[in-house]
Amino acid sequence: MIGLLGPNGAGKSTILKMLSGEIEPQQGSVTIFDQPHGREARRRIGLVLQEPSTDDLMTLEETLQLHGRLFGLRGRTLHRRSDELLDSLGLGERAGDRCETLSGGLRRRLDLARSLLHEPELLLLDEPTLALDPDSSAAIWDTLSTRVSAGVAVVVCSNDTAEAEAYANRVVIVDEGQVVAEDTPASLTSGLLHDALELDWPSATGNDVAELERWPGVGTVLWTEDQIVLTVEESSEIVPHLFQRYGSQIDGIRIRESSLRDAWFQIVGRPLTNSREDER
Repeated sequence: MIGLLGPNGAGKSTILKMLSGEIEPQQGSVTIFDQPHGREARRRIGLVLQEPSTDDLMTLEETLQLHGRLFGLRGRTLHRRSDELLDSLGLGERAGDRCETLSGGLRRRLDLARSLLHEPELLLLDEPTLALDPDSSAAIWDTLSTRVSAGVAVVVCSNDTAEAEAYANRVVIVDEGQVVAEDTPASLTSGLLHDALELDWPSATGNDVAELERWPGVGTVLWTEDQIVLTVEESSEIVPHLFQRYGSQIDGIRIRESSLRDAWFQIVGRPLTNSREDER
């Protein structure tokens, strides 16, 4: 499972569209399954777009039946796969309901079921759990993990560093259309110290940052317009010292374990501000 990680506008969706064959690259080429991209490759790919694309007036079962026929599936095989996928994603009891009755989370589950119906070897997903409730997100990630275990390659576009760190085998960090880092989540975070401190500090200066960098137990120090993020060996030792030295200047502080989010900050030089971790 590959996590394609980056902020909105970084180029993730464009990469996904090139991999799916929807658009052609302006330069270079796309090779899939050891051959140039084409009709045969597209038949081996499943795609889940960011926006649901189901017909409100069709039932869930009709949606899968139509999609299956487009891929040459018929009869018992099509019915069996449809039933299995709907059941595995918690949609079995809704098979006869119209799509217009589904919540956003259930629509995403149906989109995933449809993309898996023809048993693709490569699955491409653009923000599959964006704005979903925890149950729907868990159902989707469980299904994806099961498919990976069965040998399906999965590429997921996201700006959620927590999900990428939890589920991806490899993470590709994209910024302004360029791949700036690629490795396992563990390798990308291996150079970070244990804790991360987020300081709301609008009045911070370059001299303040330079002083923090000299403190024992402090690793990376990253500075934006009104915030400083630093990784430290032990927050309980650093925080009292911070308030003793800068207490009147710091408006707020948040303490958490270092994560892939901090690795992004370290590699790119600015925070991933639209990560859903900001909402938690």
